[in-house]
Amino acid sequence: MFKRNMKTNIIVTVFILCSFVCSTAIAEDSIKLYQVSSGVLKFDKGWLTAMRDVGKILEFPVAMYIIDHPRGLLLYDTGMNAAVSDGKCESYWGKGLCSAFMPIQRRDQVIDKWLEKFGYSVNDVKYVVTSHMHLDHAGNMEMFPKAVHVLQKAELKAAWWPEKFQRAAFVLKDYDNARDFNYLQLDGDFDLFGDGSVVVLDTKGHTQGHQSLMVKLKNTGTLFLAGDAVYTPENEAGVIPGITWNTYESMKSIDRLKMLRDSHQGSIWYSHGIDQYAEHKHDTYYD
Repeated sequence: MFKRNMKTNIIVTVFILCSFVCSTAIAEDSIKLYQVSSGVLKFDKGWLTAMRDVGKILEFPVAMYIIDHPRGLLLYDTGMNAAVSDGKCESYWGKGLCSAFMPIQRRDQVIDKWLEKFGYSVNDVKYVVTSHMHLDHAGNMEMFPKAVHVLQKAELKAAWWPEKFQRAAFVLKDYDNARDFNYLQLDGDFDLFGDGSVVVLDTKGHTQGHQSLMVKLKNTGTLFLAGDAVYTPENEAGVIPGITWNTYESMKSIDRLKMLRDSHQGSIWYSHGIDQYAEHKHDTYYD
C-alpha cells in the first residue's frame, strides 16, 4: 500500500514538472517581442548620468514594448501622450515641461499606431505593464480601459499624490480617468503567466514603485527590459542615475538587474540608450 502510494506520488510529481517545463517551452517558442519608440526627448544628458556629461544636449529614445504571448497581448509602457505629438506639446504638458524635456513625437509613433502597424488594435491588449507613471512611460494608459493594468501599489499611490519634488514628471491628465480601471496591484515580483516567461521585477528607486520586466525568448534569450531603472550603459557601469527618488534603492536595483542578467546569461535593454536602441530592429519582432 505504501509503495503504491509512493509510486503514485512520484508519477504525479513528474507529470506536474513535465507540464511546467512543457508549458514554459511552448510559451518561449511562441512569444514575439517588438521594441518601438514614442519619439524622443531632447534634454541634458546629465539628468540621466549624475555629474557625467552635464550640459550635453542629446535626443533620447523613449522605448516601449509590444509582447505577443500565447496567453494574451501585453505592453510594457505606453510612451508619451498622443496630445504632445506634432509640435503640440505646450497645449498638453504646458510650457515649463515642454521646454525642459523637449519631446519630439509624430502621431504615427504613438502606441496605438505601432499596434496597428503590426496587425493589432488597442482592444487586443490584455495586459498593460507600466514601469512607472512618469509622463514618458504612462502617457497613453487611458487608451486601454479594457486591459488589466499591472503596477506596484506604491507607484499608484505616488502617482496620485506625489511628493512635491516629484510632481513635475507625473502628469495627472494622463491617468485621471483611469481610477476605476482593472488594476493588478503588486507588492514585489510577479510571474505574470505562471510559467516564468514574463516576470515583473521590483526595481524601486527611480520612483517608489518602479518595475522592470524579464522576458524569456527562445532565440534571443532572456531580456531584462529595465525601464528607467537603467537609463543608459553608464548607469549599468555604476554611474548614479540623475533623476531618482532614492539613490540607494536605484543602485540596489541596478545591481539586482545585473546579477539576474548574469545568472540567466541575458541582456539588459535600456529605456533611453541612444546607441543600443539604434542597433536594435524595430520593424519586426524578436523571438
